[in-house]
Amino acid sequence: MLTIAPSIITIPTPKTPFLTTQTGFQTYLNARFGYRIVYPTDFIPQGESENGDGQVFMGRDGAKLRVWGGYNVLQETPASALQQELRRCRENRRQVTYRTVGQGFFVLSGYESDRTRIFYLKKMVRPSLQVGFEFVYPVKNRSRYDRDVTFMANSLRLLTP
Repeated sequence: MLTIAPSIITIPTPKTPFLTTQTGFQTYLNARFGYRIVYPTDFIPQGESENGDGQVFMGRDGAKLRVWGGYNVLQETPASALQQELRRCRENRRQVTYRTVGQGFFVLSGYESDRTRIFYLKKMVRPSLQVGFEFVYPVKNRSRYDRDVTFMANSLRLLTP
């Protein structure tokens, strides 16, 4: 079975099983960079970017999910990519409250400079490729989105090793 919606393709195969077993999520698949992630069904896709690297999804309450892929032209490692993101956080006056780096990925989370929104960023870093997502959501809706972001983070996958 192949399901096609505007800029959303869900293809269940043995290598890429459905990740939407949890009610309230659907799968976004990026063909150019070969990654997938689930996102809340009540988020509105804004259309894939012109170069096909990803897409933005908007929640009705101002929450925003941005997903992307790109070539790792600078040959960053998860640790060096994390340092670059920490620099950007300082420049944008974000308050980082959580960070971790693991085998092939890193995660940052904290508050936007206005402290009314939370950000969560996860990036997978491979020798030739980087894919990631950033989810920014209102603090007032934290109880919902803290659960959602955990599910999204666990769903981010490269379709080829």
